[in-house]
Amino acid sequence: MQIVFLCSEYEGLLKTGGLADATRGLAQALRQQGHQLTILLPRYGTLYPLPLQAQWQSVYVEMNGQHIGAAIRHLQHDGIHVGLIEHHDFFNRPRPYDDGEHAYPDNALRFAFFCKAALAYLATLPDDQSPAIIHGHDWQSALGSVYLKQLQQQGKLLQSRFVLSIHNAAYQQGLGWHDLPLLGLHADEVPQQVQLSMLSIGVKNASQLNTVSEGYREELLSEPAANGLSQLYQTRQADFSGILNGCDYSRWDPATDHSLTAHYRVDDLHGKALCKAQLRQQVQLTDNKVPLFVAVSRVTGQKGFSYLIPALAQWLVEAQAQVVMMGTGEQQFIGPLKQLQQQFPDKFRFIEGFDDDFSHQLEAAGDFFLMPSLFEPCGLNQIYSLRYGTLPIVRATGGLKDTVVGLGKRGATGISFEQPSAEDVTVALEQAISLYADQRKYKTMQQRAMQQYFGWDQAALLYQRLYQRALSA
Repeated sequence: MQIVFLCSEYEGLLKTGGLADATRGLAQALRQQGHQLTILLPRYGTLYPLPLQAQWQSVYVEMNGQHIGAAIRHLQHDGIHVGLIEHHDFFNRPRPYDDGEHAYPDNALRFAFFCKAALAYLATLPDDQSPAIIHGHDWQSALGSVYLKQLQQQGKLLQSRFVLSIHNAAYQQGLGWHDLPLLGLHADEVPQQVQLSMLSIGVKNASQLNTVSEGYREELLSEPAANGLSQLYQTRQADFSGILNGCDYSRWDPATDHSLTAHYRVDDLHGKALCKAQLRQQVQLTDNKVPLFVAVSRVTGQKGFSYLIPALAQWLVEAQAQVVMMGTGEQQFIGPLKQLQQQFPDKFRFIEGFDDDFSHQLEAAGDFFLMPSLFEPCGLNQIYSLRYGTLPIVRATGGLKDTVVGLGKRGATGISFEQPSAEDVTVALEQAISLYADQRKYKTMQQRAMQQYFGWDQAALLYQRLYQRALSA
């Protein structure tokens, strides 16, 4: 099958979060199953130094009554063809979506142009290279569903179908009715009874929809998780799937991870103790016998920091434990985390920033991984944590409840709690302390966690079925 991804991130080229991991992981898995993949994404400023193939071509699209040109620059990345949509004014910026504080005011126009230029390029391909599936990811690619229909009315790309994956429904890129002419849209192409956004237009027009876990799909059928679009999701319910993201175990395996100073596996955990000791030395925490809690996260309200921080502030007063966290995000949470480090210099470390190698080292060193998200479409770190024997502590929401079996249930692989509150977080932390004190029980759960499997090969089979449904619709 010829499959084209329209995406705004792809790991190895541009990454700000889990979307990049998901697009690359799925693309590689589909390629390994025999499909032909093409990735189309904007050529951001950070992508200008890339060595590109000599082949390139130009396309012109109409936006707001003007013909605007784009260059399509081609390269190969890990055996997959990548086309970079180049337009200096729209994409040659140091950051993809914002200036570091505020979203770019022309984001709707930028990504509408990306979608329109991508579809115009695909329309130039010979029939034997025309994609069966155009797979868009999140709001940045959602208008591709409408632009495909417009081209099909002109007799182009008639065999192609548009599939939209929703990785985080909280981000929609709202629009006003006055934006429709600017983006080349008409009133009958957009939803009428829900808030107007690029995401809602994609939900209305895509052949098939999916989100990145079955748990999150169920949540999106009602408010507040749907952020105003529950009625629209309900009308598309028959065409709306939940497919859990996978894990790239070639990169996330403690037996082979090149970021670790010592390796280990489920039947020999000696190396995990060495990783733990090395990390404590690195962050200057006294080496002792207390459990180590770790976290790698965007520091935002979505990730539960509004109730995690007060829980830690109270719990660390008496807890015999240590916590090491790394992340970037909102200053309203960054400041209190730095205060915790000053208040508990022997128990707490916060590293502001992100380092990929250090994120692997944290996963390997921890006894428990903190992931108390307010909502979580899928989540990947809890899957990494399971493989690394670092028992996840999660709120039972979205993909977290689909991947972690909570303490007290048969086949438990971690600790879960229900309510987004400091009280529930504290109870979960105390449960972790008690579990760790019973080393026999802890080791049994740890080994069970390491044996869980959430590979992209499984997800790719489900996406193939999704594509077939789109083609047969």
